[in-house]
Amino acid sequence: MQRKDVSVKRVILAEGYALPVEEKHFDQIINTESKAVLVDFWADWCGPCQYQAPILDEFAAKFADQVQVIKVEAEKAPLLMHRFNITGLPTLMLFEDGKPVETIVGVRELPQLQKDLASYIGLETK
Repeated sequence: MQRKDVSVKRVILAEGYALPVEEKHFDQIINTESKAVLVDFWADWCGPCQYQAPILDEFAAKFADQVQVIKVEAEKAPLLMHRFNITGLPTLMLFEDGKPVETIVGVRELPQLQKDLASYIGLETK
């Protein structure tokens, strides 16, 4: 896998990292992906978003077979922010068959994120 970082934005060259997506492609991705889609709504100026980014990359790599992780820059997607009533960043939304099934607001460490999404990614919780 190769990855090239440009500033704080992630440019993805291989599967297994959080993929940046523009607002105009959002519906196509969540409606056609055969696996669950975890969407990270984030912003450049958001410190917690910057902290969450490498955690999501690790999650995306670890669970690439079960979930597609995408990133939507909040300031470039005002219609999506309004549509899903997103008021805090970072906000993670999990979609299955094009519908939101789970919303997480705020930073999650990898173990907590796995626990929060366990039933969707096929993990048993203890």
